[in-house]
Amino acid sequence: MKSSDAGSSLVCMIVGLGFVAGGLQMGLGPLNAPSAGFFPVVIGGLFSLLSGSLFVKASLGKNRNQERASFWKEKRSWIRVSYSLLALVFYLAALNYLGYILTTALFILFLLKIVGKKGWKISIFLAVALSLGTYALFRMGLGVSLPRGWIKM
Repeated sequence: MKSSDAGSSLVCMIVGLGFVAGGLQMGLGPLNAPSAGFFPVVIGGLFSLLSGSLFVKASLGKNRNQERASFWKEKRSWIRVSYSLLALVFYLAALNYLGYILTTALFILFLLKIVGKKGWKISIFLAVALSLGTYALFRMGLGVSLPRGWIKM
């Protein structure tokens, strides 16, 4: 058993379960109008589930004979991480001015084309589909107020 993976995943699982318990105390509310506890329950549940799977994997000793992998799998990977962080800064700065749909589409397009090195067709398709899909989910489905920018929808 890799004690560092098992120990850290156990601590993370306990933290996630704490979020679930706290969120349940605050109340979930209906799906069309979630209350304050909905988000902590979902995130805490996912966090606990992923931590639990890492704990099981570490306990079973699946990685016992593998050599230690480098944090950066490729040379100069830190450049792509830096581009991603800069894209996040742009997203935060431009969101209120350009609006949710355009800013999200540009953000996803940049991540897919520049950082992920995907083709233009798939990058544009996914950027448009994801920005419109998440807009429909949050604005129309859940009634969340999103920045409109200069595009009025």
